[in-house]
Amino acid sequence: MRYSIGVDLGGTDIKAGLVSSVGDISCRVILPTDVEIGGPKVVAARIAEAVRQVLVKAPENHRDTSEIWIGLGAPGLIIAETGVVHFSPNFPGWSDIPLVDYVNAELAKLSIPKDAGKPNSQIENYKLILKGMDNDVNVMTLGEFRHGAGVGYESIVALTLGTGVGGGVVIDEKLYHGSQNTAGELGHTIVDPNGRYCGCGNQGCLEAYAGAKNIVERTHAKIEIGQQTILTEVTKDGESLTPRQIAEAAQAGDRLAMEIFAETGRYIGIALTSIAHILNPQIAIIGGGIAEAGEKLLFEPIRAELAKRAMDIPAQMKIVKAHLGNDAGIVGAAMLAFESQKPVL
Repeated sequence: MRYSIGVDLGGTDIKAGLVSSVGDISCRVILPTDVEIGGPKVVAARIAEAVRQVLVKAPENHRDTSEIWIGLGAPGLIIAETGVVHFSPNFPGWSDIPLVDYVNAELAKLSIPKDAGKPNSQIENYKLILKGMDNDVNVMTLGEFRHGAGVGYESIVALTLGTGVGGGVVIDEKLYHGSQNTAGELGHTIVDPNGRYCGCGNQGCLEAYAGAKNIVERTHAKIEIGQQTILTEVTKDGESLTPRQIAEAAQAGDRLAMEIFAETGRYIGIALTSIAHILNPQIAIIGGGIAEAGEKLLFEPIRAELAKRAMDIPAQMKIVKAHLGNDAGIVGAAMLAFESQKPVL
């Protein structure tokens, strides 16, 4: 059995774990990113520290005796071939940062005593190499493709419904990056050309309807025009709602909340219709916090809209919930390490 370390870099936390080639995580750590303390070199040092802590925790028989490969998922526009973060909304001021170089420099400094929790350990003799970095949603997509809901398929798309809407594409068993590394921005599929403004500056993007912030805004707008809902009690003191509260109200039969999720599912279905017509994937995998609303509230309206709008063959695309949950980033990053042909330098 082979093992690699997957690292999921976020604006708040760094998650890392030792992952087998069959996708099992044997140990994991979570550290604060500490981006506010310093720049990208500080973040690189935190990534290396997360790797060190994983190795200290790892069973000895789960470590390669000469070389450990590492994969990294990072938010933003990532130039995967060169290991550069071109831009990241999570890290203000970052522009064309050679993060892979920075991390490999920090990994080279690591020294772990032989007796650091593992007698006779040889961690300090290992060669640690960050072999691959990609956009965090691409990495999540790869995790689901290899060891989640995408197992057994050759071409998939994935959507993550969280604060925003991210996407990833696998075609013929390979992540698709496009000509300039911007493929997979499925959250910016237009679902209403004269619709709500999106954070990207355009109008009518899927993200403007299915992102968490926008679901809440649409709900508040309906409450403000006088629609009856049990959610009024939550907002009467000026408090903002959460998507989970809206989903719970919908599950309790609240008409306004049910309408919000039906609309959300409809817009996702419209976007997936375009995606199905353009890419003809076998399956669409949907994850993220919003997907927790479940089958009846969210997935049934999505499938109904696809069936209504798509031509008969692309309409056969399956729509399922992601399987790996919060582990998708770690698992996908580890798979990235396994599948990278050479270190990114």
